[in-house]
Amino acid sequence: MEQNLDVDEIWRTLKPWGRYQIKQMCFMWAVMLPCSLHLLAVVFIGYRPDFQCAEISPANQNSSINSTYDVTYDECSVTMSYNQSNFSQTITSCPNGYKYNAHDDISFVTEWGLVCGESAKVDISQSLMLLGQGVGGFLCTGLSDKFGRKTVHISSHILLFVLCLVTAFIPSYIGFAILRFFTGMAVEGLLLSGVTQYVETLPMEWRFCAEVIGLVAWTTGIVMLTPLAYIMQTFSWRYLQLLLALFSVYSLVEYWLFDESLRWLMANGRLDEAEKVVRKAAKMNKMSFDKVISIVKAKMIEMEALDKENGSIQVASDPDVVVETYIPKNTEVKKYSMADILRDRLIFINSAIIWFLWVTNSLTYYGLNLISTTLYGNRFVNFFLLGAIEYFSALTEFLLLNRIGRKKTLIFLMGISGISLLISTLISTLRGDSSALGYLATALVLVGKYGITGAFSSVFLYTSELYPTNLRNSGYGYASVFARVGGVLAPFSSTFHSYVAWGPGVVFSTMCFLSAIMIFHLPETRGRELPTSIEELKMWYREHSGIQNSGTKVKKEIAQT
Repeated sequence: MEQNLDVDEIWRTLKPWGRYQIKQMCFMWAVMLPCSLHLLAVVFIGYRPDFQCAEISPANQNSSINSTYDVTYDECSVTMSYNQSNFSQTITSCPNGYKYNAHDDISFVTEWGLVCGESAKVDISQSLMLLGQGVGGFLCTGLSDKFGRKTVHISSHILLFVLCLVTAFIPSYIGFAILRFFTGMAVEGLLLSGVTQYVETLPMEWRFCAEVIGLVAWTTGIVMLTPLAYIMQTFSWRYLQLLLALFSVYSLVEYWLFDESLRWLMANGRLDEAEKVVRKAAKMNKMSFDKVISIVKAKMIEMEALDKENGSIQVASDPDVVVETYIPKNTEVKKYSMADILRDRLIFINSAIIWFLWVTNSLTYYGLNLISTTLYGNRFVNFFLLGAIEYFSALTEFLLLNRIGRKKTLIFLMGISGISLLISTLISTLRGDSSALGYLATALVLVGKYGITGAFSSVFLYTSELYPTNLRNSGYGYASVFARVGGVLAPFSSTFHSYVAWGPGVVFSTMCFLSAIMIFHLPETRGRELPTSIEELKMWYREHSGIQNSGTKVKKEIAQT
């Protein structure tokens, strides 16, 4: 098979939603379940119930005062008042441990006593997991571009299964924290390889749909977590952890279930393997391999002829999307690195904006999930609603991404998130004892979660379209590293909330507003073929980046590939 065949044309000829493509992408979407489950399970396995110091007696404190006394038990201290001597003694620790309003092993917090002076360890364990995601993004993306999406995907999934299984039996906090770090690495390797794979399995006009379905799969994992945690709440947190680990048991046979990315094989000159993939796809889709190749070549010749005449040809399902100036893909195999991003000023500026978007989305998204137990109302109901609202985010993505473009969709979603979170914070601060205002504040947080979820999902797709083939997965990785800045800080939102109740909401909304403004500088990507070289990227960025170009109608935008 020839290397200069256009991959998008191959997928179009094979029919974008053929049996082969659906089977291939289903395995990519399926891994969204364990990824979302393990990233957010800390809301339940790290739950901190109401508590106070366990009962003590003056004898425990070697008191020489023989008199009647009153004991006041607080969360982290005990105060003993002696009536006859008018003397009081405050003990700033709990000598006999803690008494919880739940069983002692409902979470690792209660099992290891991670409250009061030890409470920061809970936030640290989750921060380590999200930090592990950053390290995983940095390492796995380069490996994915070098060794293939499938290799990294399967390795990450098996590692995730083993780590989560071991976590269910770990006896100490130190071991638990270390395992969380490596679990984060495995989750990120799995996420990035999966997203890249399903984006590369569809032609440009259907990429947005794959991302929307990916979000639905992710949301399903979050929604599933609530009933699972509710059913298991009377058992040790270890049983819930074990149950979640079993969602990845099929990773042991996954090697035989799906194929390597065709686009990656073509871009890296592995044509024999690429031909096997196309033949397999043609067979599953009930088409002839020779016919597919001949149709693709004919289409390429037609587009090249039109290009010479300065004509245009519609290749997308949207009649307003026009692709002009056609160049066959995969003619040369080029490798790129971080230095190529830093070398060009405009590419660096656009990348920096994307990185800030990832920081904002990661901090706000995970922050809202992790403070769900502080919201007014039942913790299980609140977390379930925070997950279920993401289905509406997916619907919004589906309706808007290909109609108004990636930029306008992101601006809308970031804006609505910032506004609703700011209003919710004001209401929560001023509500007093009003339950009606409490529920209203929670409802507005749901609206904020709706916005930030759609924005976070959209920025995955947007990022993939802003980099060439052999830098695309690395582009994900670099963005992911910066996103972990927000991710590492997100677990401390609950602690921040306990000191400054309005603090997290103000930070989240401010960053959302800044992000919405910065997006105006980025180019629109709707209707474009994926770029394959830095040279194409530079030319496109210079023509379409900047505030002055933000008013251009997306449907008139020309894709120069």
